[in-house]
Amino acid sequence: MKMFKDFFVLCRPHQWYKNVLVFLALFFSGNLFNLNLLTISVYAFLILILISSGNYIINDIIDIKRDRQSPEKRKRPIASGRIKIWQALIFACILIFLALFFSLKINIDFFYSVAALFLATLAYSLLLKKIFIVDIATVSANFVTRAIAGALAISVFVSPWLIVGIFLFAFFLVAGKRYGEILLLGKNAKKQRDVLKFYSRKMLKMIFYLFAVLLLICFALFSYLEHRRLILNSLLFACLVARYAQLANEKPLIAANPERAFSDNLLLVGSIIFIITSTLLLYVK
Repeated sequence: MKMFKDFFVLCRPHQWYKNVLVFLALFFSGNLFNLNLLTISVYAFLILILISSGNYIINDIIDIKRDRQSPEKRKRPIASGRIKIWQALIFACILIFLALFFSLKINIDFFYSVAALFLATLAYSLLLKKIFIVDIATVSANFVTRAIAGALAISVFVSPWLIVGIFLFAFFLVAGKRYGEILLLGKNAKKQRDVLKFYSRKMLKMIFYLFAVLLLICFALFSYLEHRRLILNSLLFACLVARYAQLANEKPLIAANPERAFSDNLLLVGSIIFIITSTLLLYVK
């Protein structure tokens, strides 16, 4: 039973939230309550979980020596030795094969997007994560790929403004993540992540707030040009971005682990209200 738990942890379920982006095309195309397309989107979400988990395992195998030097990451199943490298590699291959196999069952375009996500993430794990700015841009592009995959799965148009917005949102989060890592790791930052030697706190903070502003502008333009009623939610969206920026600035642990931000009740409740009101604005005529 403990081994099953270790394999589950190895898949990093706390990172699966990123794959929710697959539902954005469904939501903004006005098909949220189309049962057939909703079912396909759920399948697509599960497939992205499989491919993402496979990539996380490969990344843990590549980073095993570095992870063993980290007070937190040394507890991971591979770094701690609870799961052998060969076991993890076989498991990763199975997950990746299943993801690619089932993605073909949806359609060929979705298959290509899943394959692209796998290859881009693999390139990131092997090389791109060591290159200044490219590391943040690659992770951000992978967020966009998830959203595009959702559109391809159900064969609907995805707005360019939505793509730009997702990229800006991801860049905002990842810049904050790098900032949090530098604060948390201190002198050991460069040892734990090579690319951090190219960044400074001041630079990352500037990028973080710059992309927060760009994100707000993009949301306003997207609302005005695509879904005008969403303009009514602009203020709430701005408050949520500002709240997250405050949390990331005050609590490095949240900046380094964005998923922990929802431990803040104000951000959690505000996000729920934002989702509900956006749904009403888009779907209630």
